[in-house]
Amino acid sequence: MSYITTATAETILGQAVAQEHLDWARAIIDQYSEYRWESTSVTETFSGDGENTYLKLYSPIISVTSLTIDDVAQTEDTDFEIRKVEGFIRSYSGLPFGHDNIAVVYAYGFVSGDKMYGLLPIINVAEASLALFLKKNPVFLTSISIEGTGIRFDENQIQKILATIPKPIIFTEVGNSTLLDPIQGFIGG
Repeated sequence: MSYITTATAETILGQAVAQEHLDWARAIIDQYSEYRWESTSVTETFSGDGENTYLKLYSPIISVTSLTIDDVAQTEDTDFEIRKVEGFIRSYSGLPFGHDNIAVVYAYGFVSGDKMYGLLPIINVAEASLALFLKKNPVFLTSISIEGTGIRFDENQIQKILATIPKPIIFTEVGNSTLLDPIQGFIGG
């Protein structure tokens, strides 16, 4: 389901687009950036490695419904802490070795009142623009060749539209530095 309605898209674009195009545009946006501009529920499983204490989740975390480790329910503030903005959970007792032995059910995304939620108009314009592009260009071609005459398209219009959408910043280690210290061992990050 799209972030905007067909009526809102028509107001932005000055012409109508189908709900199907808006849904496709939303799918492209969701694939481009893990951020969501609405509450999104998800269940994730992780494999503990016996060393790390942090789980990297999608951010920002709105709420954690449950965390189980080896089928044992964990309690917030007793067994783990949530860092909502950063998008991680820290287990006080560690994350024991196992295959898919950790399960987290949670909601994440930007909702009304969040600072980033103010970017929703930018997302709306990007979604409407993508929907219009998809409507007018149902087949993506990098080149066309008809009877020996060819045309090559160099510009990627979709990438230009997506460039306005924020993506999470990911820090990586450089050389021997540990940029994530003290959270250097994320599982799922």
